[in-house]
Amino acid sequence: MNNENQGLIINVLLFTGVFLVTYILLPRIRRITLKFDLYDTPDERSSHKSIVPTFGGVSFYIAIILSLFAIQYTDKDGVIISLLVSLSIIFFTGLKDDFQDISPRMKSLGQLLAVGLIIIHPEFRITSLHGFLGLDILHPIFSYLFSGFLFIGLINAYNLIDGIDGMASLVGIVIASSFGILFYQLELTFYLSICITLVAALFSFLRYNFSSEKKIFMGDTGSLLIGLILGVLTMRLLSLGFEPVSKLAITRAEIPLLLLCILIIPAFDISRVIFIRLSRNLPVFSPDRNHIHHVLIDAGFTHKKASITVSVINASIIACLYFSLRYLGVFPAFMVLVFLIILLVYFFFVIDKKFQTRKVKVKMRQFLYRFVTKLSFKRKKATTNRVLFNKKLKSIGILFF
Repeated sequence: MNNENQGLIINVLLFTGVFLVTYILLPRIRRITLKFDLYDTPDERSSHKSIVPTFGGVSFYIAIILSLFAIQYTDKDGVIISLLVSLSIIFFTGLKDDFQDISPRMKSLGQLLAVGLIIIHPEFRITSLHGFLGLDILHPIFSYLFSGFLFIGLINAYNLIDGIDGMASLVGIVIASSFGILFYQLELTFYLSICITLVAALFSFLRYNFSSEKKIFMGDTGSLLIGLILGVLTMRLLSLGFEPVSKLAITRAEIPLLLLCILIIPAFDISRVIFIRLSRNLPVFSPDRNHIHHVLIDAGFTHKKASITVSVINASIIACLYFSLRYLGVFPAFMVLVFLIILLVYFFFVIDKKFQTRKVKVKMRQFLYRFVTKLSFKRKKATTNRVLFNKKLKSIGILFF
């Protein structure tokens, strides 16, 4: 049996094992949480109307720990101990938050400790920009600060998209699968196995997360844990030098752009929410209903339809950018990305039915009406009736609500 077939069998066994462990644990965790009244109570921001057991992330932690034990022989970077400790810190931080809400300061402290143990390894730290913006080797202090900032940002971005059934799971599957393809091409077996572990655990979780009778949430226990692992995989790819990247069909300079596309949904959601809060003079950490899943639910999407829509958008953007990078080059691919982001912004703006957004749409329609009226006057045409003008806009799908 050659190495390729042996690797395939190991990966299939790993996927099957993680899937079964998670599948068996979840209903037992659900029974325990119900027994001790450990469930999520809906509030005005919730997309659910009834209580739902949480702590689904406990199954992730157990499955991931067992998986890391099984694949420890493939750890060529010597990072598994730091990874285990870091995962444990972030797990207990999320566990405490699920038991009893903790302050953003305490939550951030747990994340800082977990990330700090990871970025001491150069494999998970950006030490060079490889000539980008004329910069090469980074000063160690800036390297730690920049890497830590990106790491914590990704953890929180993933945590924030866990708002409706299936959203975090499906987006996580798309991201982990994309990373898995890259690590397979790079022949980094340890990180490929981590990707397979994530995909298997999240697939198994979907069975219960989408269920109407056996529903369970992953909670912060799960979303922080998965966010940390996605951060580990992201930083490992960003730390690559020129030689390993030569195994890919793209260049080293194109890696950050591709990673941005893979992480586009968490990055877009957190950027959008922060922009809205700052534009309204609200604290960055203030709760609201401005996340993309809230917009979709308020627009009439079901949880399943909204989650599938977002994951398909994510996968489509990844595919578009990968082929743009491979066949067109960096600058055309960058322009494609800009165009796709504009479409993304437009899509969520159009379907957003919140009062503040409707006010903006009204102002924009009034501006367009005045603009068209002035043009009509200069051309000695009859002034367009406002009602007819608004109907025309609505008929072509522009700024309607």
